[in-house]
Amino acid sequence: MDVNVAQARRTTATVLKQWSLPQAPAEDARLVVSELVSNAIIHGSGDVRLRLRHDDHELRIRVTDDSTAPARRRRASAADLGGRGLHLVACLSLRWGVADGGRTTYAVIPTLREATTSCRRTTQSSAEPTC
Repeated sequence: MDVNVAQARRTTATVLKQWSLPQAPAEDARLVVSELVSNAIIHGSGDVRLRLRHDDHELRIRVTDDSTAPARRRRASAADLGGRGLHLVACLSLRWGVADGGRTTYAVIPTLREATTSCRRTTQSSAEPTC
């Protein structure tokens, strides 16, 4: 579906409720969807498409646009108004990354919380924790 940020949050909330996803991962997923869709609208091009897939252990979020420039984290200074979205995505996700030649940014949210940590690693090249 072609989406805007508010519509993406509403759709995500509706779908996750239908899937009976627990509240904590559902809240994380709504924030991740907001950030990924916002980035695609601001930095991407063409239609923005959101896909959600769920199994017993994780929720996979994929946001696709027509740009081949991959999403990348940046370091925002204290004075910057933006630049923290992918940091939030990294902190809330088991893993995140880009696919489809840079057109898709994805995140994987755990739906079972037995192994949560305060800091998660990403699929990025750095071996350092992301938060």
